[in-house]
Amino acid sequence: MYAATDAAKRIIVDGTMARGGGGYTYLTNVVPRLAQLAPETRFRVMLRSQRLAQSLPDAPNLEVDLLPECGLRERFRFSYLEAPKLAADWRADLYYSAGEAAPLTAPCPVIASFQNPNVFTGIRQWPWRQQLRLSLLQAIARVSARRAARVLFVSKDSAQWMGDAIGLPESKRAWLHHGVDAADWRPATDRPRRRDYILSVSSIYRYKNYVSLIEAYAQLASRRPEVPDLVIIGDDQDPPYSAKMEAARRATGALAERIHIMGEVPYSEIKRYYAEAALFVFPTLLETFGIPIIEAMAAEVPVVASDLSVFREIARDAAFFCDARRPTSMAGAMEEALFADGAREALVKRGRERVREFTWDRSAKRLLNVFEDVLLEGAAASPEARMRLRPNVVGPVGPSAAPAMQRSATRF
Repeated sequence: MYAATDAAKRIIVDGTMARGGGGYTYLTNVVPRLAQLAPETRFRVMLRSQRLAQSLPDAPNLEVDLLPECGLRERFRFSYLEAPKLAADWRADLYYSAGEAAPLTAPCPVIASFQNPNVFTGIRQWPWRQQLRLSLLQAIARVSARRAARVLFVSKDSAQWMGDAIGLPESKRAWLHHGVDAADWRPATDRPRRRDYILSVSSIYRYKNYVSLIEAYAQLASRRPEVPDLVIIGDDQDPPYSAKMEAARRATGALAERIHIMGEVPYSEIKRYYAEAALFVFPTLLETFGIPIIEAMAAEVPVVASDLSVFREIARDAAFFCDARRPTSMAGAMEEALFADGAREALVKRGRERVREFTWDRSAKRLLNVFEDVLLEGAAASPEARMRLRPNVVGPVGPSAAPAMQRSATRF
């Protein structure tokens, strides 16, 4: 890892694109660990989500700027016009954008993080306004990638296909997996475990494929009346598609009362839903990582997932895979996981072993390694920057590493 000399290094973390879902989970868990692992480095985190800002702890080397909410045009204006000036005024050594938009004229090296798969695919079933938005985001991502010293992905799979989609040189690609605090998700052992429902958790978009999950559940329930209820949790980011989900639920007739579309649930309450689930199903057709899969494995819930290459990378043999475009295939995988002798126990055991590979500490350390590589490359090209850098040994992560400080109330 690294530390600063007497002039502490300054790193901006731009989380202004994060609202919920994977971006929220990632920043909530990684930012505090960055501050703990590199206590002599100053981090300035820019956000537009008050909920996300409030989730970050106080730390002496962590400054949080809560910016006003704004539309897409204003967000890009900030990224390309205001952010470079902010970085210069703050004398930033590195600018890390946790999103596809990164400053083009920053006075320091820039790292962009590409996580939104829709920006890089040919999906065109969206309404025309969304198609226009995605086309704009793709153009911006291409420009950001050319400017960035490094582009960060959240899996080997996404680094390959998303990097290829924009012609990104291999030397500029880096990847790191998300993590999970397994001990926090593990079910309590002092009381019998309830298994009340089949669970799925993710923001609602059409590519999440929930209509097929509802149809698969209806098929399974028609031949297995004892199957648990279906619970779907996620903030609604695609109202036209959520209307189709409601129509699919009503179309199941008497089964509709057993299908619960819950909407958004506070992140602090999600663990309770995993703790009482009999099965977790992730029917999405497009993903760059899939944090809910490792959350389910950590909570010791068996997993059924779409047969995507990224899910094979993440879960390996700790999930049953299905062709999620075919409700019959999904229903069969769900039935096997729920009712086949020894299936649940085998999946839980494999998941418990697999999830050990995914920790937020490891993710944060790998991110700091990427920071170090980029900073050293910049130092090699700049004698002035070279004087600011030297190797560092990172100490252990622990509660004592982050004493309280007054949170910044800076606004722009």
